[in-house]
Amino acid sequence: MLISRLQALGLVVGPAIFALSPLFWNDGHYGVAGGMLIAVSTVPWVFGLLGEYENLRKPFPVVSGLWVLLVLIGMFGTVAFGLQGFFEAVFGADNSSALAAFDGYPTVGTIMFLLAGPTFPFALMVFGAMLWRARTVPQTCVVAVLVAAVAFPIARVTREAPVAFIADLVMLAAFCGVAWYAWQRSSDAVGSTRIQSKHG
Repeated sequence: MLISRLQALGLVVGPAIFALSPLFWNDGHYGVAGGMLIAVSTVPWVFGLLGEYENLRKPFPVVSGLWVLLVLIGMFGTVAFGLQGFFEAVFGADNSSALAAFDGYPTVGTIMFLLAGPTFPFALMVFGAMLWRARTVPQTCVVAVLVAAVAFPIARVTREAPVAFIADLVMLAAFCGVAWYAWQRSSDAVGSTRIQSKHG
C-alpha cells in the first residue's frame, strides 16, 4: 500500500511543481527555472496517474490503456516545451530566432510540439470522463479536472504568467481532490487487508 500512497502524493507534488513554473517566466518565456520545473513535474505526475490507471483499469480495460498512452505522449510534449524554454534561456535565444531554427525541421517540430503538446489536455478530458462514469470521486472534483483541461492550453497560448498561474492553481486544486480520494482508497485497502489477516 506504500506505493499507492506515494502515487497519491505524486498527484499533488507533480501539479504543485508545475504550478510554480509561471513564477519564473520572463516576458512569456519559461526560462531556465520555469522550464526545469515544467520538465521535472512530469515525473511525480505520471507516477501518480499510473496509480489512477490501476484504479480505472477494471471498469475501463481498453479506454484506460489508451488513456495511459495519451498521458505518456502528452507528458513527452510537456517535457519538450519545458526543455525548449530551458535551452532557449541557457543559450540566449530569443523567441523569433528559436522559432526560426525549427523551420529547418518541420516534421520533428510538428511531432514534438504541435502533436504531443495538445495531447495532454485531451488526456485530461478522457481522464475526467472516466472518473465521471466510474464515480470514484465526486462530480465537483471531475468538473474541476475538466475545467483544468480546458484552461491549461488557453493559459499557454496567452503566454501571460498570471493567467497561467491561475490555470495551474485550478489544475492543482483538481488533482488535490483526486489525490485525496486516491489516498482514502489506499487507506481503505490497508484496513481491509488487516481485517482479512486478523480473520485469516
